[in-house]
Amino acid sequence: MMIAGTVGSALAAALFADIARSPVVPGANDNLSAVALLVALAERLRERPVKGVRVLLVSLGAEETLQGGIYGFLARHKPELDRDRTYFLNFDTIGSPELIMLEGEGPTVMEDYFYRPFRDLVIRAAERADAPLRRGIRSRNSTDAVLMSRAGYPTACFVSINRHKSVANYHLMSDTPENLCYETVSHAVTVAESVIRELAR
Repeated sequence: MMIAGTVGSALAAALFADIARSPVVPGANDNLSAVALLVALAERLRERPVKGVRVLLVSLGAEETLQGGIYGFLARHKPELDRDRTYFLNFDTIGSPELIMLEGEGPTVMEDYFYRPFRDLVIRAAERADAPLRRGIRSRNSTDAVLMSRAGYPTACFVSINRHKSVANYHLMSDTPENLCYETVSHAVTVAESVIRELAR
């Protein structure tokens, strides 16, 4: 047991030393693609305002640091966010070729997101807007969405994948703007706008 622990610790130390030596990746897909979505969605909502629903466009900027941003956001704003009238759309790495809506996530224990009927509404809204959106996939990665879901809010999380069902250029130096699939980002904006308009009905 002691030998296994020593070997495991040595491997972890080597891995973290390698990570520390690596340069910071550009981060176009992970996650400037979602920042682009926020800007485009803000422009659409300014051009065609939606009555009957309040929209908060929030960039948390800290999922890579173990969801530091969403922890802070919920700590500050949870008391004013009524669970019966608040819905979360989480966009993370949406610049790969195929847009998907996750059903759940978990590196060790898989957790489905709270309130499946909301995800059903999202699919209907995407179909109505003629925006391609795949569902039925769960992820072993961890996103901010899991904390929104655990807090009891209806949650939908959007990511994108390539033909290998992985995120394109994930944590690689090739994660640059010229390698984004802008069509997928555009589809994500359309889905988000359609969901907002559906909730306002």
